[in-house]
Amino acid sequence: MLYLRQVSLDDGRDIYDMLQRIGANENGFVNKVHGMDYGEFPAWLAKHVDMGRGIGLEDWMVPATTFWLMDGDTPVGQGNLRHRLTDALRQAGGHIGYAVASDQRGKGYGRALLGLLLEEARRMGITEEILVTVYLGNLPSRRVAESCGGELRRETEERAYYWFK
Repeated sequence: MLYLRQVSLDDGRDIYDMLQRIGANENGFVNKVHGMDYGEFPAWLAKHVDMGRGIGLEDWMVPATTFWLMDGDTPVGQGNLRHRLTDALRQAGGHIGYAVASDQRGKGYGRALLGLLLEEARRMGITEEILVTVYLGNLPSRRVAESCGGELRRETEERAYYWFK
């Protein structure tokens, strides 16, 4: 069974190990846990729990909740859901960023992850249209956005902009 689990201070080695299988910066998805010493992981978790609550944000940041895509008890991906957009996020980033662990790709998890994050955005009260930006060359992610109902409204030399109602 696939479901989202919100980041928690109780997250452990299974999450850490999954994050090691997502590159540090794959197609614009920044994963600061990749290559991090496990001893630093609890502080990273605490920071992300606080980010979801809007605590300790720098001036340019917005509240963002981190989720794990779980297949039963196995973490297979990460999603970040920004609670609102700034002008900068409208250009790069959008509301949702997501990534699937390298050993779990090609199994439909990306589509499931984006679909569940879109549902979660509505549950959280995000009523505006939801933006997902994708690097032009990231064809798997573009297919995921389109299969989840994203409307391509704009392209730049670098990104495609998909909007979800």
